[in-house]
Amino acid sequence: MTRFSRLCGLIIYCSLFASCSTQARIPTVSDDPIELLVRNEAEEIVAVSEDNNRFSAYEIFLSDFPRKDILGMSMGNGRIYISYELAKLASGNSFHLWLLRQTLAHEIAHETAGHAKQDGSSWFNRGRLGGGVTSVDVGLPWNVKLRNYSIDKELEADSKGLGYWKKLGWDCRIWVRILKNFERQNYTGDVFHPTDRRLQQAERSCAV
Repeated sequence: MTRFSRLCGLIIYCSLFASCSTQARIPTVSDDPIELLVRNEAEEIVAVSEDNNRFSAYEIFLSDFPRKDILGMSMGNGRIYISYELAKLASGNSFHLWLLRQTLAHEIAHETAGHAKQDGSSWFNRGRLGGGVTSVDVGLPWNVKLRNYSIDKELEADSKGLGYWKKLGWDCRIWVRILKNFERQNYTGDVFHPTDRRLQQAERSCAV
């Protein structure tokens, strides 16, 4: 799998719950220039969101996910993880910069929608749904439960994120082209991230 395919094929957004240890943390990478780039991009998006007066509450980390097609994760309470490889590529390549902006907008939308807080503790009692990723995929021990956001929440995050792009004056057709690139790479997504539905929704929104 090429680097381009890894980063353009499938964006997975997850919510994590510790089954045996509340101290479980996704491993992070320290790279000051790249962290500054990501934080500056995130701040611009948050400024046009419902959280426009609370960016200081956001914690945004870089992570070298073992599974390289995971680009972003929202944990709730303003905690977001971004693929270190994507962020590095974004620092020198316009396509990946826009992919980073799409990922950030989507993750921030999960936060502003409060998706991690919805359904409450009942999430602890549900098994991992088929087609998602495992805790090991994100660098966590096997005994940490992981549950993906539902399709409805993923599509809502796309819709809200694209709305933030429009407020910033960013061309929504770029968002559409990113998803079309997924299709050209023969990535159909997974049960939580169906590329065809995401693309159809983006095309409708962009046409408005």
